[in-house]
Amino acid sequence: LSAVTALMAPAWAAFIGMPLYFASGGGKGGLGKTFAANTAGSIMSMVMGLIMAGTSFLGNPAPIAIGVGLVSAIIVLYSKWPPLSYIPGCFAGCSAAFAFGVGYDISLLLALNIAMWSGAFLGFVADVWGNAMAKKTE
Repeated sequence: LSAVTALMAPAWAAFIGMPLYFASGGGKGGLGKTFAANTAGSIMSMVMGLIMAGTSFLGNPAPIAIGVGLVSAIIVLYSKWPPLSYIPGCFAGCSAAFAFGVGYDISLLLALNIAMWSGAFLGFVADVWGNAMAKKTE
């Protein structure tokens, strides 16, 4: 990982990762589900871009509708596999990749995922720490 890629990580993406961790149910299982879902979703943004490029001859807005429809269907279908069952995390990863302008740039995809993973991990740390502090006060 180059220092440049690490510096490109958008801080706002960490703020997406943290609440997604808590919404996933928390704990180690929630952390894993959040990592997997965010990563899969961000990769699906690239798939959507390919679909839209492949259907661009149809003229607007057809490529967007086809891309969003197909990728949404794929996300729902692969959610039947337990590691990728956290659908909101998948859609958030896909949306974040579009917001960050990932396109087909693997280094931007990696930077985005590092930021989302960092946020999810910070959520995990806050969860563990908060639970430990709550036990001390009991």
